[in-house]
Amino acid sequence: MTVAEALILNPKVTQSLALLATTLGRDKLYRLIQYASRVIAWHLARNGRVSIASRFDALKGALGQARKVMRVFKPLENLQAAVKIADSPIKGATSSEHLAKASQFTRQLCYATYLSTDSIIWLQFAKFLRLDKDKMARISRISQKAWFFGIVFSLISSVAGLVNLRAQSRRYALQADVVPTGDEKDPAAFEVERRKQGRALLAQRQTIVSQLVTDLFDFWIPANNLGYVNLNDGVVGMAGVITSYIALQKAWAKHARK
Repeated sequence: MTVAEALILNPKVTQSLALLATTLGRDKLYRLIQYASRVIAWHLARNGRVSIASRFDALKGALGQARKVMRVFKPLENLQAAVKIADSPIKGATSSEHLAKASQFTRQLCYATYLSTDSIIWLQFAKFLRLDKDKMARISRISQKAWFFGIVFSLISSVAGLVNLRAQSRRYALQADVVPTGDEKDPAAFEVERRKQGRALLAQRQTIVSQLVTDLFDFWIPANNLGYVNLNDGVVGMAGVITSYIALQKAWAKHARK
């Protein structure tokens, strides 16, 4: 096998192609390039290289519009998720679990609104719709507000989830002092089950913390677009690069397990 064949048939290349064959994989990669282009354009413009900066700015805009096309039917997924959350049982749930569920439900509705209005913006860009500038400005602001509040409710859900997880971890720690007796499970089986529960709690914590970190960075993008903060394109772009890389890593790890 030649060096070229070895590189082309490398398992990592195969996995990359399999990931990019999915809409999710392409979307995350395009997002990473989109925000990286924003940072590069800002840096070049700052150093007086306006001509080259405009190319990266155009690339950023083109990728943004391409991602809108891929997300046209995504609001339906958010609505399905909201219905499933609403139908899930809550009997005996703690206050933090109730808060997490309510926040997740509202988050899905916010994202459905955000992506729906984002599709309207794309239809205007494609010249399928002919809306005036004022109406488009209102729709764009609604879209950004829906994204902003979606992130806010996601943050609330993550914090509530961590509070609930802490309570579960305390109960898990107390189990270490309990020794099964009589007709209960034998100590070895009890310990195996306890360790399995511990790994599950750790996995939940990692998932929640990862989402929390992602939301804390993403928060500044719509906040800046809405004028709530005044950040330069370099800062906003880096926030997008970080969260895009995290999302791409998640997609890579998930695909690797298949």
